[in-house]
Amino acid sequence: MDQDIWQNILDKLEENINPQSFRTWFYDTKLVDMNDLEMIIRVPTPFTANYMNQNYADTLSEISYALYKRRYKVSFISNSHRPQPDSQDKPELQGSNVVLNTKLHERFCFDEFVVGRNNNFAYSAAKAVAESPGYTFNPLFIYGESGMGKTHLMQAVGNFVLQEGRNQSIYYTTSEAFTNEMIESIRGNKMSEFRAKFRKVDLLLVDDIHFLSRKEGTQEEFFHTFNALFDSRKQIVLTSDRPPKDIPDLENRLVTRFECGLLCDLKNPDFETRVAILRKKAEPDNIVLKDSVLNFIAENIDSSVRALEGSLIRILAYASYNKLNPEEIDEEIVKNILSDMISEKQKTITMDSITQAVCRAYGITLAQIMDKSRKPNVSYPRQVAMYLASIMITHISLKEIAEYYKRKDHTTVIYAKKLIENKFSTDNEFRSHIETLMRELRD
Repeated sequence: MDQDIWQNILDKLEENINPQSFRTWFYDTKLVDMNDLEMIIRVPTPFTANYMNQNYADTLSEISYALYKRRYKVSFISNSHRPQPDSQDKPELQGSNVVLNTKLHERFCFDEFVVGRNNNFAYSAAKAVAESPGYTFNPLFIYGESGMGKTHLMQAVGNFVLQEGRNQSIYYTTSEAFTNEMIESIRGNKMSEFRAKFRKVDLLLVDDIHFLSRKEGTQEEFFHTFNALFDSRKQIVLTSDRPPKDIPDLENRLVTRFECGLLCDLKNPDFETRVAILRKKAEPDNIVLKDSVLNFIAENIDSSVRALEGSLIRILAYASYNKLNPEEIDEEIVKNILSDMISEKQKTITMDSITQAVCRAYGITLAQIMDKSRKPNVSYPRQVAMYLASIMITHISLKEIAEYYKRKDHTTVIYAKKLIENKFSTDNEFRSHIETLMRELRD
C-alpha cells in the first residue's frame, strides 16, 4: 500500500516535469519507510539526496496533499558508501595510477573553479562524478557557450582522479582529435588498435562533442566506443556548446545515450560571481586592484569567464608596460584599455519586459495574461512567458514566477516549462518564433 502511494505521487510528478529530469532523478528511488507524517526515500548518492531535498521535497509534499489530503514530509537519504566494482569491472590495464593520455592542465582543478549560482549544479555534479566515477552520473554531459568553464570542470574531474592515485586510466581528447586519430588509423590499417585503446580506459573525457555533427563515420565509431565503456561501468564526461538534441545531424541513438546520464548547463556568471572570478585570477601573482576597478570590469565584461580573464591580462600588461602599480589603475584607465571590449550594455531583462513582449507577439493585453482565464488564446501565451522567464532570468525562482502571474504554486510553471520545451524540440516553426522573441528581449 505504501509503495502504491509513492508510485502514484511519482506518476503525478512525471506528468508535470521535464522527462529528462524525471529520468535523471527519480528512476532509481525507493520508498524505505513511511508513517502518517513522513516518507523516507532512498537514492543512490549523497549528492542526489541533497539536491532532491532542496529542489523536489516541497513539490512532492504538495502533490501528496493534492492526491491524499495529507501533506507528507518527503525526505531523501542515500547509502553513504560507494559501491565497489565487481571483478569483471576492474580495469584491464594494471599498474599503479595507469594513465594513457591526460593532457590535463594542472590549473584546471576544483579548487580553482569559482562557484556561483550560474554553475553550482554543474560543479556539484562534476565533483560527485570525480569522487565516484562510473557510479554516479554516466555520462556527465556539460554544455554552455564558449568560455563558461566547461573544459575546466571536465579536466577537474580527471585531475581529481589522478591526484587520488587510483589505479585508473584516464584519456582526455577533443572530438576533432578523436576524428583525426580515427582517420589516421583507417589509413594505416590500425583500427583494431584504435578501438582497443579507447575501449580500455576507465575515464574518457571528450571536449567539444558537438563537432561530431555531420561526421557519420566518426559517430558510428564513437557510438560503439560509448557502449563498450558504458556497459563496463567506465565513466564518460562530455562537453558541448549546446544540449544533445540541438546538435545538428547527430544520430538519434547518440542523442538518447548522451541524455541517459546527467545534463548540466553553464550560464553566464552573475555580477558577484564575476567579481569573485577576477579576484581569484589575480591571487596567484598577489595583484591587488581597487574594488571599484573590479566592480567596473564585472559590470562591463559579462559575456564569458574567458573574456573576464582576457580583460584582466590586458590591464596587467598595460600596468607592467607603463610601470604602474596595480593600485594606480582606476576606472578611467580601465575604460580606455578595454574600450573595444566594452559595448553598450544590453537592457536588463525583467518579468515586465518578457510579459510585454509576449503580449505584443500574441495580440493580448496585460490584463488578459494576468487573468485566471484558461482559454487557449490566453493561457498559452502565459505559458510561453513563464518558460522565457525561467530560462532568461537566472536569479528568479519558479515560485516567484508563479506569484508574478498570480498562479497558485510553482507546479504551474513546471507544467508550462515541460509543455513549451516539448513543443520547442519538435516544432521548428515554433522554435524559430521563440528564438526571435528571445533575440528581441536581448537586443
